[in-house]
Amino acid sequence: MFAPANQRAFTLTLDGAPSGLEVLRFKGQEAISEPYCFTLELVSESAQLDLEGLLHRQAFLGFDAYGSGVHGQVYHVAQGDCGKRLTRYHISLVPRLAYLQHSSHQRIFQHKSVPQIIALVLEGQGIRSDAFAFRLNSVYPAREYCVQFGETDLAFIQRLCAELGIHYHFQHAPDGHLLVFGDDQAFFAKADLPTPYAPGSGMVADEPVIKRFEVSVQTRTTEVNLRDYNFRKPGVVLDSRAAGKQAPVLEHQDYPGHFTDRSHGKQRAQRALERHRMDGHRAEGGSDQPALVSGRFMQLAAHPREAWNDLWLVTRVTHEGKQPQVLEESVTTEAGEDFYQGYRNAFVATPWDVMFRPALPEPRTPLSGYQNAIVTGPVDSEIHCDEYGRVKVQLPWDRDGEYNEHSSCWLRVASGWAHEHYGAVLIPRVGMEVLVGFLNGDADTPLVVGCLANAATPVPLDLPADKSRSIFRSQSTPGGGGYNELRIEDRKGAEEIYLRAQRNWTQHVLHNQHLQVGNHRRVAVGGELHHEVQGEEQRITHGNRVTELKQDDHLVVAGSQHMRAGTTIHIGAGQSIVIDAGATATIQAGGQSITLSAAGIFSSVPIQVGGAPMPSTAPLTPGLKEKRLAVIPAPLSAAQALSLKRGAPFCEECERCKGGQCDLASHARNTAGAGVTGKASGVEPGFHIVQRVMSRDALERSLFESPSAVVLERFRSLNPQLTQYARPGQMLVLSDPLNNQCTREEALLMAAADAVNDALAPMSDDEATFMVEHQQAIGAFLAEGSTAVGVGSTMVANHLKQTHEVLKNIEALHVRAFQAHGHLQGAA
Repeated sequence: MFAPANQRAFTLTLDGAPSGLEVLRFKGQEAISEPYCFTLELVSESAQLDLEGLLHRQAFLGFDAYGSGVHGQVYHVAQGDCGKRLTRYHISLVPRLAYLQHSSHQRIFQHKSVPQIIALVLEGQGIRSDAFAFRLNSVYPAREYCVQFGETDLAFIQRLCAELGIHYHFQHAPDGHLLVFGDDQAFFAKADLPTPYAPGSGMVADEPVIKRFEVSVQTRTTEVNLRDYNFRKPGVVLDSRAAGKQAPVLEHQDYPGHFTDRSHGKQRAQRALERHRMDGHRAEGGSDQPALVSGRFMQLAAHPREAWNDLWLVTRVTHEGKQPQVLEESVTTEAGEDFYQGYRNAFVATPWDVMFRPALPEPRTPLSGYQNAIVTGPVDSEIHCDEYGRVKVQLPWDRDGEYNEHSSCWLRVASGWAHEHYGAVLIPRVGMEVLVGFLNGDADTPLVVGCLANAATPVPLDLPADKSRSIFRSQSTPGGGGYNELRIEDRKGAEEIYLRAQRNWTQHVLHNQHLQVGNHRRVAVGGELHHEVQGEEQRITHGNRVTELKQDDHLVVAGSQHMRAGTTIHIGAGQSIVIDAGATATIQAGGQSITLSAAGIFSSVPIQVGGAPMPSTAPLTPGLKEKRLAVIPAPLSAAQALSLKRGAPFCEECERCKGGQCDLASHARNTAGAGVTGKASGVEPGFHIVQRVMSRDALERSLFESPSAVVLERFRSLNPQLTQYARPGQMLVLSDPLNNQCTREEALLMAAADAVNDALAPMSDDEATFMVEHQQAIGAFLAEGSTAVGVGSTMVANHLKQTHEVLKNIEALHVRAFQAHGHLQGAA
């Protein structure tokens, strides 16, 4: 039964107690998956109510005496006109959930399901766990990464629910309201009694009735097709489809579908289709049934169209009530009003078997552009990544992150090239600032698109001084201290490509390699150098080849070795040269030959004894700028010989040498600009071989013309072994008395002369004369190395031992002293 007209049906309690405020009128709207809002006009005998004291208080607006009504919090308070006795007030009632529209966050949820995320948000706003409930049929997997970026908490919750097809509604009681989340029709309550259909007749009914009930059908989408992509299964097309039986086919396609497996995709496609078709068949009506609330089934009865007398899910209700009797004064109404007193509502409903799915809110604002972030990882780690090269970051707006391995999800890193087992990999390291983009503008799918330099991590160049350089430099890890580098210099005239390896550098060329150097090439190896060539090796050097070995040289040739020179081949050794042939050794020159074999030594012509070694030039030592002097120089020039005979301090060539014009670079360098100081002479130390027995005086006269005492004194000091007469083959040292730069060469010559003269001592004068006369042949043998000793021994068999020693000493004299220092001159 309705309350009599003079009774007050609408009441307001605050915090469970009478408020002292009378409800004059109210109007409010509620809907599934929306916070409700009721505005109330109240009257009070007090004009001094504490407005701020009323704010946020728990309130219950009762519609009738049977407990129907709505519970909420006082969200808005205003004081209106003051009458003769009563003052009017205006308040708004909303659920605690509505407060979340004033709270927005920038935060990240990781490894949480949507119900878990919603619970965290609600509890974070002071909504206790007993004030909300989840009644879900489906299981919702945890999301790896879910971002709330700039959304209000209310918008965030509604978006998450709408994406998954989860709805919510409120259940009201005088002492509170319960927020219920569900995903199935079974979780909506059913009205206790049916409400009859009774269109308006002008009569006031004794019981609540449905006065208006209109049903409409609309064209809606009939199919949904969703697609997505899972980088872990790039070859699998993630495609999910849901279709109804309606015609014509009206398909909605969407990408991304926000699923990573087909089962999840099928669920999302089905719920998307249900969302599209939810209001395709709906009813609109009006009633005076105060128990009619959203999120509850109503039972329609007594409708002429029998098929409609069924359960209908109320999805939206607008409530309105007036009770002017609380004024107890003159009642005024606005012109045109047809509703003066009592309760009425307008509602929207859908058939019970049409699944309710909340509409998607306004499209989420995509994150256009990029954001900076810092790469993070565990404590003391320098590189933190997974098997896909993904990294974790700390975004600057994330207030909950702690700059560790839990700061974000794994972010894929964009690369300039990527394919199956090839491409480019550059893993950002912990502490680097990176540029983060968002796939499809979705904050839930961030990825790293590049790196940024900052004051803490500057570029590895001195800019702008090195602005022409491009560089790629890594850093040794862990601990740093070293780096690998590729640097390109593009400055005009100084172009360079620089490559640095902190430790090892390995090249692997499966086919050909071509290296072309337009100018110089230098290679310096601190340790060992190994070359292995499986095939043939060819080298062509158009200029000189100079090689210097500080220690031994070993060459092993499995087959034959061929060496050919266009002019001269010179082989020199400080001590000995051994040519070892297993069968035969042949020396061939000028159409003649000498052959050594097991059968003996054979010469194509008789051997002549005498002569001198052929001169040759030593190679240039690596790093030297000038060529070395002749190993066995040419005999004295005419000017030098004449100067020696005259005893003059300088010859014509020496005079030029003093002026810096000497043909010998070493002399020109030492004497240029020195003037005539007597510090250096153009005549270098030399030697003379006595040809026959003669007295010392005769010898000196043959060597010098009008010798001065200084010349003779110098000559005799260099040859202390010279007695009153000279023997054939005796070696005498010659030097300019004013030469102050050749003391080393003189000492070497004096030592060599002692060795030669000692070897000649056992010989008779005739034997010594024989040696001198056959000097040329002996010299030819000596030029070939120590094996010539055997040939010389055969030639002078009567004095084998003595001749052997002589040849060895003469050989040592030529090879060791003269060849090594290159300053010996002699005249036969």
